[in-house]
Amino acid sequence: MNLCVHKIFSFLLVILITLCSFAQDTLRIDEAVIKSKKLQLKQKGLYDGEYIEDYSIRGFTQNVLFENELLDFWATEDLKCIDANTLNYAEDKVLNIKWNKDQDGCDWVGFGIGWDGWKSKDFAYVVDTLALELVVRSTSENFTNIPWAFCFEDYKGSQAWLGYNASFLKGDVISKEWTKVVLPLSLFPFDEFDTDAANIKQLLVQLFSEGEIEIRSVKLMPFAGKLKNEFLAKKQAIIIDGDFTDWESDFELFNGQQFCVSYSDKYLNLAYIVNDSTPLQNTKIGGELWNGDAVEFAFSTNPNANDKRSFLLLSDQHIGINCGDSPYVWDFKRSQLIPNSKLEIIEVNTGYIVESSIPLNYFKNFEFKSGINLDMEVAIDLGNSESRHSQIRWNSSDKDGFHQNPSMWGNLLIQ
Repeated sequence: MNLCVHKIFSFLLVILITLCSFAQDTLRIDEAVIKSKKLQLKQKGLYDGEYIEDYSIRGFTQNVLFENELLDFWATEDLKCIDANTLNYAEDKVLNIKWNKDQDGCDWVGFGIGWDGWKSKDFAYVVDTLALELVVRSTSENFTNIPWAFCFEDYKGSQAWLGYNASFLKGDVISKEWTKVVLPLSLFPFDEFDTDAANIKQLLVQLFSEGEIEIRSVKLMPFAGKLKNEFLAKKQAIIIDGDFTDWESDFELFNGQQFCVSYSDKYLNLAYIVNDSTPLQNTKIGGELWNGDAVEFAFSTNPNANDKRSFLLLSDQHIGINCGDSPYVWDFKRSQLIPNSKLEIIEVNTGYIVESSIPLNYFKNFEFKSGINLDMEVAIDLGNSESRHSQIRWNSSDKDGFHQNPSMWGNLLIQ
């Protein structure tokens, strides 16, 4: 019996070795080449190098896409579009990428990494605790923008794309010194594009414009950063008189400005303390109120809305308050004044304060309920009688466009 088992085992071992010997180094997929060339590393003696123990995050261990050896990698085949090579620097092997999408015939320029032998990767239970981290540097001049888009593709071909944002850069610029670029997995729109986070095939990177960059490593790392600002709104009765002593909630400070949100059974209450050296200057009318001194408040009335959506839903609201000589409360979406609103604006030494109540029945089929979480953004427009010269935003401080893109909003928690 033991002899029989031994023969069967030997037979299976021979088959396995034979299959491995016929493994292809190059596969062709949609006019791109998957290069599976393994980099040769210098052998180290017992005491020559540092021992790095494998680690896991919630049991997830497929966390190294590239570090010293480049496996399961492919790139656009035309070298005039992209040239990707590994270079030796002392103990490191780095990936040098030089590209030019503006060349004729370079319609799609990019590369992909299947990593871990193209095995399926399950992000479903770690999507909120991991981030894609690239350690990069420039080969010449300093820059802050990488004209790339990143994507995780599942095994049915669905793709969740995320464009580069300057907030991903952990430093002021990308220079000749190594710098980290960190993209939280939770920002990738897996649900929106029906991408199965439990069955990920590869990382795709699409390159635009032209440039050159070096990459020392690509990993999935633990991420505990706060992606969105949060504000807790309390239920309380407010008298709109410009006196904030009846506000029980703490005011939120952001970039030298302050705001507060509360609610009652009948009203949504808003308060602002605006720091402005030239206060209460706004001559605009209607929906043009943003082009002078004004405050804005955007929020969703649907607690189940996908907070990664980049388009407005019917449940998304956008309110503006003109803080000029003729103040009013405006609904940007319906292009109309909000009836029965209460408003008080008072000039103070450092600028002005705003206090307003908006009837909840104005928002159809909506009520604040304890425990729900809504998307929200706050903005303060600073200007003069001619135009706005700046806008200060609470959550999307580094990027314009919150009025069209709710993914840039923070969170309003209802106590």
